[in-house]
Amino acid sequence: MIMNKSDLKEYLNLERRKIFSGSSRFLFLRVLLGQEKAIIYKFQKRLRVTEYHKNTGHKIRFFFSQILLKKLSNKTGLHIPVNTFGKGLKIMHLGSILVNSGSRIGENCSIHINTAIVARGREFDDSCPVLGDNIVIGVNAAILGNVEVANGLAIGAHALV
Repeated sequence: MIMNKSDLKEYLNLERRKIFSGSSRFLFLRVLLGQEKAIIYKFQKRLRVTEYHKNTGHKIRFFFSQILLKKLSNKTGLHIPVNTFGKGLKIMHLGSILVNSGSRIGENCSIHINTAIVARGREFDDSCPVLGDNIVIGVNAAILGNVEVANGLAIGAHALV
């Protein structure tokens, strides 16, 4: 969880290096040209800043940051609530990604397009997935209900867990 400014910087630097594979030269130009990686980084940066404002108790900043996150979320199709992913999140492509707010995913998770990590049934707290560290989630995978996935596993394309 992001609890202070140094945590925020650590998260953003790690995720920027993962998205741009170590080279973030001409980042402004990439954003200006609308490259997919730049749009993904813009979303992840807004997600992490929103988490920072929520966890540090900045109510007004959190409110406005959450509005910007929702707009960006609807525009990109990436529906990821705050405080669900650990540091090192890597979104591979733009597209539909849906994550339940009760889910917990560990560090260094790579997630592909058309993925759903959602609860099953009416019980919200008891039926959300919990994923470990260093997970890779393939294209069009669905993780439903009260499941726990161990560290270091890959969930294949079109899998239903």
